[in-house]
Amino acid sequence: MKISAIMTSKPYVLSPEQTIAEAARLFLHQQIDGAAVVNTQNELLGLVGKTQLYEALAADTALKCPISKIMITDVITCRPDDDIDTIIDKDVSRLPVIEGGKVVGIVTFSDLIRHYHMEIKDLKNIKSMKEQLDAVFEASFDYLFVTDAEGRVTKANQAYYRITGIKPEEVIGKTMYELLAQGFYDRSCSVEVIETLKPVTFVQKIKTGRTVLVTGNPVFDENGKLVSVITNGRDITELNELKQEVEHVESLSAHYKNELTRIKGWSDFVVAAPVMVELMDKVSHLAQFDSAVLITGESGVGKEIIAHQIHLHSNRCDKPYIRINCAAIPENLLESELFGYAEGAFTGAKKGGKIGIFELANGGTLLLDEIAELPFSMQAKLLRVIQENEVTRIGSTKITRIDVRIITSTNRDINEMIKNNQFRKDLFYRLNVVPVRVPSLRERREEIPDLVSHFLNKFNHQYKLNKYIDPGLIKKLISYEWPGNIRELSNVIERAVVTSADDIIKEIILESNDCINDNILKLENHGSLRDITQGIEKHYLKAAFDQHGSTRKAAASLGISQSTFCRKAAQYDIKLSDEGPH
Repeated sequence: MKISAIMTSKPYVLSPEQTIAEAARLFLHQQIDGAAVVNTQNELLGLVGKTQLYEALAADTALKCPISKIMITDVITCRPDDDIDTIIDKDVSRLPVIEGGKVVGIVTFSDLIRHYHMEIKDLKNIKSMKEQLDAVFEASFDYLFVTDAEGRVTKANQAYYRITGIKPEEVIGKTMYELLAQGFYDRSCSVEVIETLKPVTFVQKIKTGRTVLVTGNPVFDENGKLVSVITNGRDITELNELKQEVEHVESLSAHYKNELTRIKGWSDFVVAAPVMVELMDKVSHLAQFDSAVLITGESGVGKEIIAHQIHLHSNRCDKPYIRINCAAIPENLLESELFGYAEGAFTGAKKGGKIGIFELANGGTLLLDEIAELPFSMQAKLLRVIQENEVTRIGSTKITRIDVRIITSTNRDINEMIKNNQFRKDLFYRLNVVPVRVPSLRERREEIPDLVSHFLNKFNHQYKLNKYIDPGLIKKLISYEWPGNIRELSNVIERAVVTSADDIIKEIILESNDCINDNILKLENHGSLRDITQGIEKHYLKAAFDQHGSTRKAAASLGISQSTFCRKAAQYDIKLSDEGPH
C-alpha cells in the first residue's frame, strides 16, 4: 500500500514568522502534535512538534519568539507513492509528504497504527471467510479438486475420496501430467483447461473403475493470468441408479395405466341406445386390427371419444396416442408439425431440429382430426407417408421407418369434396378402409335422460353443488333437435347448473344456430303440489337406481334406507327385477 492511502492531505502548516504562542494555539485547537514549516511557495523549511515547544518553554524562551528559531531543519520526508513499509523503521513520529518540492501531506505514527489495525481486522475477516469456504469445500456433495497454473494439485475435499476411491494425499503435491502418466485418469480436466484457458466438461474414467462427470473452470488474477483450475466431479454411477429407479417407476405406471384401462372399459361415456351399443361392438372388434379407420358424423357427436376407445382397446394401448387437429395448424406450419424438420432446415429452425407428429406417435395411434381441412398440397405427402410407412424430415435426406395406426375423422362429406377436386380420391381410399359413422343425438334420443344425468353428476361434482333437474323438463329436452349434439347438451346442462339459483333447475336455456335465443324450457304446472312432488321423487329414485345398479347403492346416494327405497320404488311401479349384485 502507498503512503498516499493513509496520509493526511492538505495538512495544517506554519510560516517561519509565526510565534511559539501561535503554534501552541494551532496544536491545541486542531488537536495535532506537530506541523510542517513552509514558505510562501509551500516549500518545506522545517518541522515543529510538541517536543520543540516544550524545550522552548523549559528554556524560558519568549512566546513571541518566531518558530524559525526552534524548528527542526534536518527533516526526514517521504513521497506519496512510497510504500508504507519504507517508513516503518523511521525513528520519527511524523513525516512530511513531499511531491514536486512542495508539502502535499503529512503521515504520522498514529496513521500507521490505524492502518495496521485495519489490516489485522481484515486478516481476521479473511481468516473467518477462509474457514467458511473450507467448510463449504468439505461439505460439497460433488468432489472439488484444485490445481495451480502448472497443474500441480493443491487441494482436494473428502468427497474426492468417496467418489473416486483415491485418497487426497496420493495426489496432492503431484502434477496432473504425472498422474496421467501413472494411469490415475484417462483424461485430465485440469490439463485441458490449462491448455485451452476455457471451461471443460467431459466424462472421466478413474483407475479405481469409477466413471465421473467432471467440469473444470479456470481462475484468473486481475491481470488475466491463470492462477488455478477448480474441478468438480459427480459419480455417474449414482445418476444411473436414479435413472434405473425412474425407469422402474415408469414401468409400474404403465402397468397401472393398463390395469385402469382394462377396468375402465366404456365407463367414461354413456351408451344406452341400441344404435350406440351396436357401434361399440363394432369399435371393440375393429380395434384388434391395424386397418385405417375414417370416423364421420356431425360436429359434437363424440368422434374423438370413439377414436380414443379404438386405441384403448387395441394392442397399441400402451403406446402413444397422438391427436392433431388439421384445421387448427396454419398451412405453412402443418408439414413441419407432421413430419418434423432437421437443424438449419429454415430460418428460425430449432437447434437439433424437431421431431414430427408421425415419429412421436411411432408404435401407437395417430388421430388426424378434421382431415377434410387438410390442404390439397399436403394430401399427396400424407398419402406417401401412409403408403411407404416412412417419413423424411424437412431439410433432411434421412428416411425414418414408422409404425403408426391412422385414424381420421371429419364432419364433412368427403365424397362431395372429391367431386369438387378438394380431396384426393386415392388418399380417401387409403383412409376409408373401415368407415365408422357416429349417429347424431337426434338418432339416439333415448340416451338423452342418461346423458343429462351423466352431465349433471359431472358438473355437480366439479362445482361442489347438489342440483337436480325437474322431471318435467326431460321430455322437452328429448324433443329438442340438438344441432350441436352431445357437446351442445353438455354446455346446456353446465349453464343450467351454474346459473340456477335454486337446487331444483326449473328452466333451461337452449342454443340454436350458435346463438342464444329465447327457446327456454320452463317447468309447467301439472296438477297439484303433491303430484309434482311425487313426479320428482319418482324421477330421482329411478335415476339413482339406473346409475348405481343396486338398491343399496341407490339408497345410499339419496341418503335414505334400502327398505325405504324399495318401498317407494314399489309405490311408483319402478322395475327392479334386473337389479345386479349388491
